[in-house]
Amino acid sequence: MKNKIILSALAIIALVSCDPPVDPPVNDQPTNSQAITLKFQPMYDTDALTMARSYITAAGDTIQYAKLKYLLSNFTLEKNDGSLVTLPNIYAYLSLMDGRDSVIIKNVPKGSYKSFRFQLGLDSAINHSDPSQWGLEHPLSPSLNEMHWGWAGGYIFNVIEGYYLKNTSNAGFSFHIALERNSRVFSFVQNYDIDKDKRFVFNLYANKYFSNAINFSLKTDGPFSHSGDVDPVMDKFIQNLNGIFELKSIK
Repeated sequence: MKNKIILSALAIIALVSCDPPVDPPVNDQPTNSQAITLKFQPMYDTDALTMARSYITAAGDTIQYAKLKYLLSNFTLEKNDGSLVTLPNIYAYLSLMDGRDSVIIKNVPKGSYKSFRFQLGLDSAINHSDPSQWGLEHPLSPSLNEMHWGWAGGYIFNVIEGYYLKNTSNAGFSFHIALERNSRVFSFVQNYDIDKDKRFVFNLYANKYFSNAINFSLKTDGPFSHSGDVDPVMDKFIQNLNGIFELKSIK
């Protein structure tokens, strides 16, 4: 009789052990927060920008774009009462001519807001930190973005490259916006609620690099600048940076 009881107990244990405990689902996003997706659409005036097409600037240059690359940081939301919600340690690398046009930001607190802002560039501490600390797929990984100045320290914040018609031949243009003094903060005033996952759509107007505050001519103002310590070409080119981004919709 004792042997039967022992066998029965062992059978019950075996049956129970066949079904391992089920772990609860992992949720890395707190219930009082949502995710937002930021999507950036490259434009030339009212048309979608394409590498296959030539454009004529206000200064009369015939150009084609090859690279439009960006490092963004310091994403901040402003609540209706004026208090700011910063989203720390979030960075974005965009390469718009290669289709890398979006970033997803998790753990955005729910609430009602009246503006959104981000920085084109990085603060000094991050800009001059050790780039080897970032994983290969991190937006600040030099292996991924190819936007770090190994010889001078710091990152390039914005790359604008392409070709223009010089006499009757194609020549290259290249503008690398770097150094903290050339960083810019872009603010967008619009009422919105973060009550579910949201999608922010921005237009990036590439034409404004050459026609905005001033009409910039590649032939007479210069087709090249890598943000030198003394750099009159960049000092002039940077005047057109304001207004290149436009917040089109939040859905």
